[in-house]
Amino acid sequence: MILASSLMFIQCTSEPIEGPQGLAGIDGVDGTPGANGVNGADGGNVCLTCHNTDFKVVQYATFENTPKNGSMLRGTTYCASCHSEEGYKHTLSPFGGNGDFRVAYATIPETTRTGIGCTTCHSGGHETAGAAISGTDAALRAKKGPIQFTEQWVSGVADFVDFGGNSNMCVQCHQPRDPYRNQITANPDATVNLITSRPGPHYGTQSILFAGGMYMHEIAGTEVYPAKGSGTHKGSSCIQCHMGKASSDKKSGNHSFKPNLDACKKCHTGAIVNYDINGAQTKIKNLMKELALEIVRVAPKFSVDAEGVLVIPSAQTDRNNLKDVVSKAIWNYRVLYYDHTYGLHNPKYANALVKNSIAAIKLVPTP
Repeated sequence: MILASSLMFIQCTSEPIEGPQGLAGIDGVDGTPGANGVNGADGGNVCLTCHNTDFKVVQYATFENTPKNGSMLRGTTYCASCHSEEGYKHTLSPFGGNGDFRVAYATIPETTRTGIGCTTCHSGGHETAGAAISGTDAALRAKKGPIQFTEQWVSGVADFVDFGGNSNMCVQCHQPRDPYRNQITANPDATVNLITSRPGPHYGTQSILFAGGMYMHEIAGTEVYPAKGSGTHKGSSCIQCHMGKASSDKKSGNHSFKPNLDACKKCHTGAIVNYDINGAQTKIKNLMKELALEIVRVAPKFSVDAEGVLVIPSAQTDRNNLKDVVSKAIWNYRVLYYDHTYGLHNPKYANALVKNSIAAIKLVPTP
C-alpha cells in the first residue's frame, strides 16, 4: 500500500504534458469610427515660401549690393570675428567660442577663411516647426534673446541690449569693440594721451546709438540726454528698416540691408524723397563739422579733410597731452562718425551728444 501511494503522489505532482493548440476564435465586431481630425498645415507650401527659386533670386541679387558680401573679408585675428564666416562661427558657443570676439582665430589659417555669405548667418536650424511656419524663425545661428556686448571683456561691466527677435542677430557685430575708452580719466583736470590714431569704437556704433546712453561720454550741458531705450526709432527694428521689400533695381531692401524709403513711409508722412527727413541729418552733419573744428582749435596737430571730417594724426606725440574733456569729445565724435548715418538711428540723442560736446570744448582755451 505504501509503495502504491508513493507512485500515485509522483504521478500527481509531475509537469503536465501540453496539448495541441486549439482553433482560433471568430474576430469581434469593429467599433464605431472616430471623427476625422483637423488637417495640418501643408508643410510643402510653408517651406516653399522661403525655400524656392524665385525667393532666393531676390535674396542673392540684393546681397550683391551690400558691403557685407565677400568683399568684406578680413583675415586678421580680431577682424575675423565679423569679417569671415569661420571667425564669426567661432564666436558662438556651439562652435567652441564664448562670445568674446578676441578668441584665438589664429588657429584658422587665413588662406582658408571665406567672406560673409548666406551660411554665415543662416543654417542654425529652426527652433520649432511652429516658429518656422509663422515666418519668425529664419534658422539664424545667433540666439534671438538679449545680446551681451563684448565690450564687457574690457570694462568688466556686462551690458545687454534686446532689440527683439531677429534684430538681435545684427547686434552680434554692430556693437562697439575697442578697449581704448578706458584711457579717458575721471579727472577733468587730467591730460590724456590717445593710444591709437583710431580712437573710438570700431564701425559698430549703430546699436549703442540706437539704444542711447551706452558707451558714450555724456558731457554735462544744456541739452538733456534722452533716457536709455527711448529713441525715436525704438518702435522700429533693424529688420523692419533694413530688410524691407526689395526695390525694383534690387539695390535696397531685403538682403542689401540698405533701408528702402518705403519703410520710412510707414511712420513718416509727407513727401519722403531721402533719409534727411525734416533736415535732421543735415543738422547733425553740420554740428559734427563744428565739433571737428573745435577739436582742431584746441588740438592743432589734428585737422579736417575736404568733407569736414576730423583727421587724427598718426604720430603718437601729436596725440598727447589732451584735455580730458577733449578726449571725451573725440570719442563722442567717433561714435557718430562710425555710425555713418549722421545720427539717424537716434536723432535726439545724437543732437544732445554733439551739442554738449561742442559747448564743453568752447570753454577750453586755445593753446
